[in-house]
Amino acid sequence: MTKSKNAALSENAKGVYIKTISLIGEMYDKIFSKGSGFKYDRAEIFSDYDAYLQALLIKNCVRAEDFDALRLTFIENIADYGKLLDGTDLTLFAGSTGSIREKLVEKADEKLKEVPIAFKLSAAIDSERNLGISKALLANTAKIAFNFKLLGNDEIGDNAAVMASLKSVYVYLSSHGVALR
Repeated sequence: MTKSKNAALSENAKGVYIKTISLIGEMYDKIFSKGSGFKYDRAEIFSDYDAYLQALLIKNCVRAEDFDALRLTFIENIADYGKLLDGTDLTLFAGSTGSIREKLVEKADEKLKEVPIAFKLSAAIDSERNLGISKALLANTAKIAFNFKLLGNDEIGDNAAVMASLKSVYVYLSSHGVALR
């Protein structure tokens, strides 16, 4: 029996997510955990990335019909360490009314204005040593978003929403001299 396209997309995205979390963990363990004055712990960095990733995906549910069980289950299941809304199962928003949906999108917008700690740390490394960590984090995050956009669709369509969602990260990395090409 073959997997459905949506199951394959979810599985692929989860694999990319696991690689991303591994990269973040490795970056923390090899560099930042050794500093005595470092103010973030590993779990906090993972949780912050998860909340940002969920916000990015929610922001890409641009139409009312995108707030369906398929997409919200994907968003709920992609994150292992943190959530955009602590203690809230995002699948409960499936088929929600406009005002409830708007509140969730507002929360996503707020989170997307922030640069995740993982990207700040990768920028600190890449601005000095250009190891490509920021580029890998950004590419993996975009891959997850593109898998998400293909759920129930045959084409990704317009990439502008994904790129706009990542704007704060792009601006931050560029302003810190990180080469992204």
